[in-house]
Amino acid sequence: MKSLQPLFLVIAFVCNGMIFAQDIDDVQQAHRNGNNGMEKILTPDQLALLQEQNELVRNQREAFKNSLSDDQLAILDNEDLNRKERREALSATFTQDQLDLLETHKANVQALKDSFRESLSDEQKQKLRKRRQRLKEKKQQLNQKKEQIKKRIKKKKNMKN
Repeated sequence: MKSLQPLFLVIAFVCNGMIFAQDIDDVQQAHRNGNNGMEKILTPDQLALLQEQNELVRNQREAFKNSLSDDQLAILDNEDLNRKERREALSATFTQDQLDLLETHKANVQALKDSFRESLSDEQKQKLRKRRQRLKEKKQQLNQKKEQIKKRIKKKKNMKN
Protein backbone atom coordinates (compact mmCIF):
# COMPACT_ATOMS: atom_id res chain seq x y z
CA MET A 1 0.00 0.00 0.00
CA LYS A 2 2.83 2.38 0.85
CA SER A 3 4.45 1.74 -2.52
CA LEU A 4 1.23 2.78 -4.30
CA GLN A 5 0.98 6.16 -2.58
CA PRO A 6 4.02 7.74 -4.30
CA LEU A 7 2.90 6.28 -7.62
CA PHE A 8 -0.58 7.72 -7.13
CA LEU A 9 0.87 11.12 -6.22
CA VAL A 10 3.06 11.15 -9.34
CA ILE A 11 0.09 10.23 -11.55
CA ALA A 12 -2.09 12.88 -9.90
CA PHE A 13 0.67 15.49 -10.31
CA VAL A 14 1.17 14.67 -14.00
CA CYS A 15 -2.59 14.73 -14.72
CA ASN A 16 -2.98 18.02 -12.87
CA GLY A 17 -0.10 19.49 -14.87
CA MET A 18 -1.66 18.37 -18.13
CA ILE A 19 -5.02 19.90 -17.21
CA PHE A 20 -3.35 23.15 -16.18
CA ALA A 21 -1.37 23.23 -19.42
CA GLN A 22 -4.59 22.77 -21.40
CA ASP A 23 -6.16 25.71 -19.57
CA ILE A 24 -3.16 27.87 -20.43
CA ASP A 25 -3.37 26.78 -24.08
CA ASP A 26 -7.06 27.74 -24.20
CA VAL A 27 -6.31 31.19 -22.76
CA GLN A 28 -3.39 31.69 -25.13
CA GLN A 29 -5.50 30.60 -28.11
CA ALA A 30 -8.28 33.03 -27.17
CA HIS A 31 -5.69 35.80 -26.80
CA ARG A 32 -4.18 34.99 -30.21
CA ASN A 33 -7.63 35.14 -31.78
CA GLY A 34 -8.21 38.56 -30.28
CA ASN A 35 -11.25 37.29 -28.41
CA ASN A 36 -9.73 37.52 -24.96
CA GLY A 37 -12.77 38.16 -22.76
CA MET A 38 -15.15 38.35 -25.70
CA GLU A 39 -16.59 34.89 -25.04
CA LYS A 40 -18.04 36.27 -21.78
CA ILE A 41 -19.81 39.10 -23.58
CA LEU A 42 -20.92 37.66 -26.92
CA THR A 43 -23.21 34.76 -27.73
CA PRO A 44 -21.78 31.72 -29.54
CA ASP A 45 -23.61 32.83 -32.70
CA GLN A 46 -21.99 36.26 -32.51
CA LEU A 47 -18.57 34.71 -31.95
CA ALA A 48 -19.12 32.48 -34.98
CA LEU A 49 -20.17 35.54 -37.01
CA LEU A 50 -16.98 37.34 -35.97
CA GLN A 51 -14.90 34.32 -36.93
CA GLU A 52 -16.57 34.16 -40.36
CA GLN A 53 -16.03 37.88 -40.87
CA ASN A 54 -12.35 37.61 -39.92
CA GLU A 55 -11.92 34.73 -42.36
CA LEU A 56 -13.58 36.74 -45.14
CA VAL A 57 -11.30 39.71 -44.48
CA ARG A 58 -8.24 37.42 -44.53
CA ASN A 59 -9.35 35.94 -47.85
CA GLN A 60 -9.92 39.39 -49.35
CA ARG A 61 -6.47 40.54 -48.20
CA GLU A 62 -4.91 37.43 -49.69
CA ALA A 63 -6.74 38.01 -52.98
CA PHE A 64 -5.46 41.58 -53.07
CA LYS A 65 -1.89 40.51 -52.32
CA ASN A 66 -2.13 37.96 -55.13
CA SER A 67 -3.15 40.74 -57.52
CA LEU A 68 0.08 42.69 -56.90
CA SER A 69 2.72 42.75 -59.62
CA ASP A 70 6.39 41.99 -59.05
CA ASP A 71 7.19 45.71 -59.01
CA GLN A 72 4.51 46.34 -56.40
CA LEU A 73 5.79 43.46 -54.27
CA ALA A 74 9.29 44.95 -54.53
CA ILE A 75 7.92 48.22 -53.13
CA LEU A 76 6.40 46.30 -50.21
CA ASP A 77 9.72 44.58 -49.51
CA ASN A 78 11.76 47.79 -49.72
CA GLU A 79 13.29 48.29 -46.28
CA ASP A 80 14.62 51.75 -47.18
CA LEU A 81 11.11 53.22 -47.08
CA ASN A 82 9.12 53.76 -43.92
CA ARG A 83 5.53 52.56 -43.71
CA LYS A 84 3.98 55.82 -44.93
CA GLU A 85 6.37 56.14 -47.87
CA ARG A 86 5.82 52.51 -48.80
CA ARG A 87 2.05 52.98 -48.75
CA GLU A 88 2.23 56.12 -50.89
CA ALA A 89 4.60 54.52 -53.41
CA LEU A 90 2.45 51.42 -53.63
CA SER A 91 -0.86 53.28 -54.01
CA ALA A 92 0.63 55.32 -56.85
CA THR A 93 1.10 52.08 -58.81
CA PHE A 94 -2.39 50.59 -58.33
CA THR A 95 -4.32 49.58 -61.42
CA GLN A 96 -8.03 50.36 -61.76
CA ASP A 97 -8.87 46.71 -61.02
CA GLN A 98 -6.86 46.88 -57.79
CA LEU A 99 -8.55 50.14 -56.79
CA ASP A 100 -11.94 48.54 -57.46
CA LEU A 101 -10.93 45.53 -55.37
CA LEU A 102 -9.91 47.81 -52.50
CA GLU A 103 -13.16 49.75 -52.73
CA THR A 104 -15.18 46.53 -52.70
CA HIS A 105 -13.16 45.27 -49.74
CA LYS A 106 -13.78 48.52 -47.85
CA ALA A 107 -17.53 48.34 -48.53
CA ASN A 108 -17.65 44.69 -47.44
CA VAL A 109 -15.83 45.41 -44.19
CA GLN A 110 -18.19 48.29 -43.42
CA ALA A 111 -21.22 46.09 -44.11
CA LEU A 112 -19.81 43.37 -41.85
CA LYS A 113 -19.22 45.87 -39.06
CA ASP A 114 -22.72 47.25 -39.40
CA SER A 115 -24.34 43.80 -39.34
CA PHE A 116 -22.33 42.85 -36.26
CA ARG A 117 -23.27 46.07 -34.46
CA GLU A 118 -26.95 45.42 -35.22
CA SER A 119 -26.70 41.98 -33.60
CA LEU A 120 -25.49 43.45 -30.28
CA SER A 121 -27.83 44.19 -27.41
CA ASP A 122 -27.51 47.43 -25.45
CA GLU A 123 -25.98 45.52 -22.55
CA GLN A 124 -23.38 43.93 -24.82
CA LYS A 125 -22.53 47.31 -26.33
CA GLN A 126 -21.98 48.73 -22.86
CA LYS A 127 -19.78 45.79 -21.83
CA LEU A 128 -17.75 46.11 -25.02
CA ARG A 129 -17.24 49.84 -24.41
CA LYS A 130 -16.00 49.11 -20.89
CA ARG A 131 -13.72 46.38 -22.23
CA ARG A 132 -12.26 48.75 -24.84
CA GLN A 133 -11.70 51.38 -22.16
CA ARG A 134 -9.91 48.87 -19.90
CA LEU A 135 -7.72 47.71 -22.79
CA LYS A 136 -6.91 51.30 -23.68
CA GLU A 137 -5.91 52.04 -20.09
CA LYS A 138 -3.74 48.91 -19.92
CA LYS A 139 -2.04 49.89 -23.16
CA GLN A 140 -1.35 53.38 -21.81
CA GLN A 141 0.11 51.89 -18.63
CA LEU A 142 2.36 49.60 -20.65
CA ASN A 143 3.52 52.50 -22.79
CA GLN A 144 4.28 54.53 -19.67
CA LYS A 145 6.30 51.64 -18.24
CA LYS A 146 8.21 51.31 -21.53
CA GLU A 147 9.03 55.00 -21.46
CA GLN A 148 10.22 54.75 -17.86
CA ILE A 149 12.46 51.82 -18.73
CA LYS A 150 13.86 53.69 -21.73
CA LYS A 151 14.60 56.69 -19.52
CA ARG A 152 16.34 54.49 -16.94
CA ILE A 153 18.47 52.84 -19.62
CA LYS A 154 19.35 56.20 -21.13
CA LYS A 155 20.21 57.56 -17.68
CA LYS A 156 22.47 54.57 -16.95
CA LYS A 157 24.22 55.00 -20.28
CA ASN A 158 24.79 58.69 -19.57
CA MET A 159 26.17 57.89 -16.12
CA LYS A 160 28.66 55.42 -17.62
CA ASN A 161 29.91 58.02 -20.09
